[in-house]
Amino acid sequence: MANFNTFLPMLLEFEGGWVDDPVDPGGATNKGITFQTFKAYGPRLLGIPATLENLKKLTDAQAGTIYELKFWDKIDCNHIANQDLANILADFYVNAGSNAIKILQRILNNNFSAGISVDGSMGPATCAAMQAAESKDLPRLYNTYKSNRIRYYRDLVGRKPELQKFLKGWLNRVAKFPEM
Repeated sequence: MANFNTFLPMLLEFEGGWVDDPVDPGGATNKGITFQTFKAYGPRLLGIPATLENLKKLTDAQAGTIYELKFWDKIDCNHIANQDLANILADFYVNAGSNAIKILQRILNNNFSAGISVDGSMGPATCAAMQAAESKDLPRLYNTYKSNRIRYYRDLVGRKPELQKFLKGWLNRVAKFPEM
């Protein structure tokens, strides 16, 4: 089964350090943790006040605690057999939220006849359909997901041209995931 501790170093490499880009919808972030997420999880999980100064001082271990609970566990990545599939799914979920799950659900419906709701929620039906697809044809599931992620970013920039400056980074990020 996939392991969060295998995923975290890759995610932290992608996310980098402190950024406060006015064009970025996430606003102030450190290690990919937005200030909004930090306010919601920092005090409860880390026992520290949710200030911009504390967000700037966020350690890798603290970021990992938030990522594991808010992202990895929320979409049940520990129940995915293949580490690469878990990595690309969790990474996209960190980056695009429920859109990452909606894309997975559409792929499961269109390519694996899953017949599940496209609601952006990683519920029992989506988990079961993904596990069945993973067992049946992992390369097709993974590669289709990867190519749909690229399409998502291109479509997003088409709708919001001000995000063009992020496209190269997003595409480079996807390219770091192996082919199957």
